[in-house]
Amino acid sequence: MIGQRFSAAAETYDRHARPQLALAQSVLSVVPEMYPEQILELGSGTGQLTRLLTERFPEVPIDAVDVAEKMVLHSRAAFKRFPQIKWIVDDAQTYWGGDRYPLIVSSSALHWVADLRATCENIFQSLEPGGTFALGMMLSGTLIELHELRQEIAPEKTPSISLPTYEETVEALEAAGFRTERKKHSEEQILYDGAKAFLKAIHEQGVTGGRVSAGNAPLSRTELSRLVADYQENHVADGGVYATYETATFLLSRN
Repeated sequence: MIGQRFSAAAETYDRHARPQLALAQSVLSVVPEMYPEQILELGSGTGQLTRLLTERFPEVPIDAVDVAEKMVLHSRAAFKRFPQIKWIVDDAQTYWGGDRYPLIVSSSALHWVADLRATCENIFQSLEPGGTFALGMMLSGTLIELHELRQEIAPEKTPSISLPTYEETVEALEAAGFRTERKKHSEEQILYDGAKAFLKAIHEQGVTGGRVSAGNAPLSRTELSRLVADYQENHVADGGVYATYETATFLLSRN
């Protein structure tokens, strides 16, 4: 389901990915001075973090893994002048490349997994002893305005699953065996031209069809119209509307 949803968004994702780009930049900023022999990127998507990695580590081989086949095809074509990148269709929750990596990175991806702790345990096993894992996550406060309005308008259609909290993420990482070297927890409001533009933006990123976004039935035309009107009225800022993004960046090690 996740792979199909983001495959469908492969061509439109980057038009609206300001929060995701900011998180990718935050992830790279916590990586210490090093020159690893190889890098594993989990949930590479359209290559926002991948591009930053090629700028900082221009000759280091990168295994870029994503579950969405069309995302991988899109990125392979976009990055064809970077032969050091190996694009792989696989699931970050279970991926094993056969070797351990000195540096693993992931941004705006692992918050979608079904079992965060098991995923963290698998990543821990893929990391070299003494290796570095830099992680960026979207958290439960992301798009809180939209979720609260949906709960008010159609409570019976509200998704039963939400993004992980900051505390749940820390707990999963510690349970997997990681040592936290640095962490940053933040909240930011992103501005959009209006409620319709905002909903279009997250739809074209593949966000609206996921297990934490879609309920057991789609909103009716009447419910959707009310959602747009209420969002436009209740969350106005600078001539448009705002949406909250809660994120966390971690620098972790295996000791």
